[in-house]
This record gives sequence, C-alpha cells and structure tokens, in this order.
Amino acid sequence: MGLLVWLAVTVVRVAVPEMGTASGDTGATGTATVVSCEPIERGTGRTGYTAYDCEAYFVFDDRAKEPIVIDTVPDAEVGEVFPAALAPEGDRVLPTGARGTWRGILLLSAFPFGVALIAFVTALIMRSRKAIVWTGALGAPFLIAMIIGTVIGT
Repeated sequence: MGLLVWLAVTVVRVAVPEMGTASGDTGATGTATVVSCEPIERGTGRTGYTAYDCEAYFVFDDRAKEPIVIDTVPDAEVGEVFPAALAPEGDRVLPTGARGTWRGILLLSAFPFGVALIAFVTALIMRSRKAIVWTGALGAPFLIAMIIGTVIGT
C-alpha cells in the first residue's frame, strides 16, 4: 500500500507542474521552433531503444527577453513550431494549449489505469465476473484518456 501511495504522489508531482505550464499559469510563454533532435541509444540488444534529446529556439512573448536555445519534449520533430512555456525550473520548454494539456492528462491517468489493470488481471485469474465487469468499467475511462492524450499530446 505504501508503494502505491508513493507512486501516486510521484505521478501527481510530475504531472501537475506540467499541467500548470501547459495552461500558461506558470512559466514564461512564447513560441518554440525545434532546431535539433539527437538520438540517444538506451540499453543494448532487445531491451535497447532510441530516445531523442531535442532542442528548441524559444522566443519569449515578452520581447524584452532575448531568445534562447533550450531542451524541449523528446517527441518533437526538427522544424516543428509550437506555442510553449518555459518550465518553472528553467531547464526546458513544454508545449502549451491542447497538446500540453493532453500530455499532462496522459501522465495523470497512467497511474489509476495501472492500478485498475492490476485489479482487472487479478479478477480474470480469480474468474470473478462481477469484479471483471467493475474493474473493466473503472479502468476504461482512464484507458480512453490515455489514448486521447497520446494521440493529441504527441
């Protein structure tokens, strides 16, 4: 139980600041133009995958501030231009508007979906029809939110 609480707190602490930045409540707003994306190999063999380290040219809405080149989301493409906001930590820019909001919703719905999925699999193993229906009904909205968040947020 303690592990579940720790996971929930971690997910919320990561997702809530991103939601605040996506809505424009925190951070300086502006426009980001992706200038480079470098592939980074993670792991080896079958467990390996390629991640991307992307940088963007960020022009502040406040013209008194000088534009900067800064890290951005890894799912961006070179040449892509999107409205963005500087994260409160000042280390990267995040998309704003619908794209940024759905990325935050994706993060927030991942944890409850995972818990519902574990309960659903347990119900399947125990062959409890009532529990299968209930856990499926509880997990379905989170799955739908995750799918929409993935499609719109990336």
